[in-house]
Amino acid sequence: MKKLIPTVLLLGCIQNCIAQGSIIDTSKMFEHTVCVQMNGLIRQVFNFNNNTSSPVPNPYLVTYNINLAKTGWGLRIGTGYNYTSGTTNDGITKTTSNIDDLQFRLGIEKRFVLSDKWSAGAGIDGIVQLNDDKTVAVVNQFDTTTTTTKTNITTYGAGTMVWLRYHLTKSIVIGTEASFYYTSGKQKNSTDVVTISPGFIQPISTSSSSSNPTISNGTFNLPVVFYLGVKF
Repeated sequence: MKKLIPTVLLLGCIQNCIAQGSIIDTSKMFEHTVCVQMNGLIRQVFNFNNNTSSPVPNPYLVTYNINLAKTGWGLRIGTGYNYTSGTTNDGITKTTSNIDDLQFRLGIEKRFVLSDKWSAGAGIDGIVQLNDDKTVAVVNQFDTTTTTTKTNITTYGAGTMVWLRYHLTKSIVIGTEASFYYTSGKQKNSTDVVTISPGFIQPISTSSSSSNPTISNGTFNLPVVFYLGVKF
């Protein structure tokens, strides 16, 4: 019942926001649109079984478009950042992990007006993906063994994108997008193990290993991510 009330309010707001007239203001030279991913809000309002563990397939939390009002040609930017840190300790092994994940894209697009409520766009993006993962595990027994594992991934790529938006008003839109991106780059892996015995200043044993594989990936993102946007 608690989640049914905000659901009704959200639907009522959408119904009341529907506007009349053209969705494009041709008196302006440029049209700006800022969109924020709203999948988390949808889960809170509509997901009655409280299962919110499914990952979002599209990593771009915020997008920005600037288009020529008359022709529809423009630029688009998308970015997303995720930082995760956690520690576990069972009395013997203490594990600390830190993950930094940054996604960025920049591209050109063409906007099309489909009707007095709908617009669509298509374009080409260049993308950069950065991931830094560090895990430190400390095992305290008679000896203390510290294992540090690092993974750094840097990839570059490009691909095509299409989007579809419904205009609630001239200034508020909701929409989704689909894309196919191909990326390639380098992955750097390293593992360092240091063992220290009680009463010893210097480690009694150390070991290190590393690898630098080349990675490539082609990803097709289905239109399952929804954005709420503001035009100005």
